[in-house]
Amino acid sequence: MISFIWGRHLVVTGLFLFLCGCDADYYLHLLQGQAKVVLDSQSIEGLLSSSLIDDKTRRKLTFIDSIRTFAQDNLGLDVDSNYTCFFDTEGQPISWNVSACPPHHFTPYKWTFPIVGSLPYKGYFDKSKAKGERDGLQAKGYDTIMRPVSAYSTLGFLSDPVLSPMLEYSEERLVDLMLHELTHATIYIADHADFNESLATFIGKEGALAFIASRHGIHSPILARIRQERIDTARFRTFLISVTASLDSLYKQQDLPKDEILERREHVFREAQDRYRSLRSQFIVTNFDYFLKWEINNAQLMSYRRYNRDLELFSSVYESNGQRLDQLVSLCKSCSDSANPWQCLRDKIAK
Repeated sequence: MISFIWGRHLVVTGLFLFLCGCDADYYLHLLQGQAKVVLDSQSIEGLLSSSLIDDKTRRKLTFIDSIRTFAQDNLGLDVDSNYTCFFDTEGQPISWNVSACPPHHFTPYKWTFPIVGSLPYKGYFDKSKAKGERDGLQAKGYDTIMRPVSAYSTLGFLSDPVLSPMLEYSEERLVDLMLHELTHATIYIADHADFNESLATFIGKEGALAFIASRHGIHSPILARIRQERIDTARFRTFLISVTASLDSLYKQQDLPKDEILERREHVFREAQDRYRSLRSQFIVTNFDYFLKWEINNAQLMSYRRYNRDLELFSSVYESNGQRLDQLVSLCKSCSDSANPWQCLRDKIAK
């Protein structure tokens, strides 16, 4: 997840935004939230040298440092000073993100920000402010979602901290999350959120497999379980792609009035839930039954696609380069200035 704060010097950035005539209240809120994170963070080096932490926390913080080393040495990610400090969220999510999409077509609502360009989500440190944004969009007729954020990247402008909830994550989830966010700090292409998030998804998951294999061995039970989970996830992803394709075909029927499209999409989605029930026995270790509780919501479907778009392309580049994630990172970096990074990457495969 990409942060909604940018700039090495928060006050200077804030003044710049005010002078630009941007949403002063929103950016002031962000400046205050990010300033709290910066000012209340503690050095991990200092924590490890003190007697203030228990053995479990000490082991997890040491583990986090090994992930940083792996990311830099094996994946070519820009680590810098990220995850060298710790921030206690006091049991709360660090922030909340709001996304929206019209109910009758797949065109995500976008916000435009300085430096990073347009994004299909807007973040808040204050939950009530996020609810206000969500409710306002709902009142305008949009499908919306608001979800808690477990971590975010400031794209290398600031040092991203270890957040207290991360200490409770499993090994593979923690590695996946950190590599995902470090990918954002290494590669960011303005106005291409789907590319940025899907690339980070691929690097996070494949990198976690490589890290776990290096730590536990290629024949370890934990690695076998994770691989099976990935098979299940890929199967569900294929299923959900078919659902969005069916809905997209409906939405493109321009001769249909909006009310009829909305009525038909309910039927398409209920049929998809019925199809899922027939697929349940194919999943070995992972349960996706939460899909049965979904109400049709284009914002939710677009959010899922944003993190899972064209992963096969990244896989093709990865495989054609000897399963070296550092080579994939390097090639994606070389597409950073491209108007179409997806096509840029395809062209590199074709050469």
